Amino acid sequence: MAGHVLPRFLRVLVTLAVLLGVMPALAAPRARRVSRDWTNDEAKALALQGVEAKKNNDLPLCIKKDQASLAIEDHPYVKLHLSSCLMAVKRYKDALVAARDVLADAIRDDEEELKTAAAAKVSDILPRLAKLKIEIPDRTEGLRITMNGQELRPGQVRDKLTLDPKEYTLVASKEERGERYSFRETITLEEGDDRVIEILPKQDHLSDDREDCLRRAKNYRERLKCIEEPVSRPNVHLGIEFSAYTDSVATQVITPSINAAVVSPTGGWNVSGSYLLDVVSSASPDLVSSASRAFKENRHAGTLGGGYKFSFAEIGLRTAVSASPDYLARTIGFNVARDVIPKTVTATFGYNLSYDTIGYRNTPFGVLNRQLFTNELNFGATTVVSARTLLVAGLSLGFENGENAKLYRFVPMFSSNIAGAVPPGATVTDVNAVRLSIRPRENVPSTRNRVALGARLNHRFATTTLRLEERVYVDSWGVKASTTDAQCFIDVTPRIRVWPHARIHAQSGASFWQLAYVASADANGNFTLPAYRTGDRESSPFLGLTGGGGVRLGLTDEKASTQYAFIVSGDLMYNRYFSALYVTGRTAAWATIAFDAEF
Repeated sequence: MAGHVLPRFLRVLVTLAVLLGVMPALAAPRARRVSRDWTNDEAKALALQGVEAKKNNDLPLCIKKDQASLAIEDHPYVKLHLSSCLMAVKRYKDALVAARDVLADAIRDDEEELKTAAAAKVSDILPRLAKLKIEIPDRTEGLRITMNGQELRPGQVRDKLTLDPKEYTLVASKEERGERYSFRETITLEEGDDRVIEILPKQDHLSDDREDCLRRAKNYRERLKCIEEPVSRPNVHLGIEFSAYTDSVATQVITPSINAAVVSPTGGWNVSGSYLLDVVSSASPDLVSSASRAFKENRHAGTLGGGYKFSFAEIGLRTAVSASPDYLARTIGFNVARDVIPKTVTATFGYNLSYDTIGYRNTPFGVLNRQLFTNELNFGATTVVSARTLLVAGLSLGFENGENAKLYRFVPMFSSNIAGAVPPGATVTDVNAVRLSIRPRENVPSTRNRVALGARLNHRFATTTLRLEERVYVDSWGVKASTTDAQCFIDVTPRIRVWPHARIHAQSGASFWQLAYVASADANGNFTLPAYRTGDRESSPFLGLTGGGGVRLGLTDEKASTQYAFIVSGDLMYNRYFSALYVTGRTAAWATIAFDAEF
């Protein structure tokens, strides 16, 4: 028993010795920093200027001077003064950070006066701050949230946000199976507010049953279910158009058409088709001069396409047929789209094969026909530059082989001593008076390789969408061209959208283009003709200007499950031909009236 008592007694003695040695050290006063002293005169001068600025109620200057002073010397009293200036401009979050730093310094240095002042400042700031809880969906893949333009990651908004009292605009968007969902709400937080905002990204037009579901929902989860649950019914679009064209060279075209599309956002598939009828009447001078009568004919054209979105890519197929009395065109193609950078960059590739049969008017294809084959490759990329900006760029390669000439077009020939004197725009009478007796058919190269590079930029402003396009083109015939197009879509009201339109096209002529082609005759009266010859003004150098616009009138409420719209648009066009017979300028007008339905 005694053996156990002695060791216990020794342990108590050791413990008392340790405590007696430590207590004096704990009781000894700490060395205090003299918080009001300065080590840098420049910092002190800036701090005094900050004090003076606050007295004059120049709060921005007060903040600027205090921050400049603190950048030189970290002085707690200057930091406390900065907190006061920040509070005065309602930058409570920054003011709280500064006051808490001072409080931590005061506790560390055991400075009661500074501790009391800093604690009072913190206590004054805390109830002024606002709290905001952002409710977000469980499925956040692809969800982009911004608050006053600054992006927030979904992980940042799981807990309440501490904010300064002011106005905040929250914008959220995502894309799912080709459908865009968006949300936008502005909220004003007052001092001490504790608010909740529910992020409900949804399509622009909700069906009546979903709108009713939202009205009946009792909480956020139920409202989310109304938005996110799959829709089995696909979206259907129907359109009817009637277009008319006329120009100063006696060509008129009337075109009624119909188009339809069925899209399943959840199923990932789509089907579309169209049909149009061109009723063409023309008495163009280059035809009349070739001893061809004015003609009237119909052209029928139809398209059919569809696509499906697989997990790895979206694949689409398309076919088109166009038939007129002397021309039959058939096209089949496919396109593939795949996200290279999810939700940001989409790469596309497409291929089209066209097989055309060319004949002569009022002559069966079995008696006279020519063929033209075209292979076309398209490469593109769509980039989401920002929430409001979209950039689309593409490269197109075309390879034609076959009959590129118009079999009904005859080209006047001139002697070498006359050709140089023929002026641009020479009339039919003038040409017939000086041309040679021969009238050979048009003949152009049987191959034509084309390269086109284009880009389109779409940018959405508050109520306006600007679309700019540029396309540059070159081919193996020597034609070089540039086309610039601009449209500005303006939402006047939720139901009315208007848009002005402008376009400029400039091109050089084909390498074999001539205003007046020369033919020479030998002693036997046999003519030597130029290998390539054409009367097509579109192969000459020219400048084209287009201006116009349109208006879309929504006939139903923007939230209605079935949407109806009436569209009117039109353009005035002028082409200036710098080196062509018969016509130096062509003025044309085009107009369309359309009716759209979506349900």
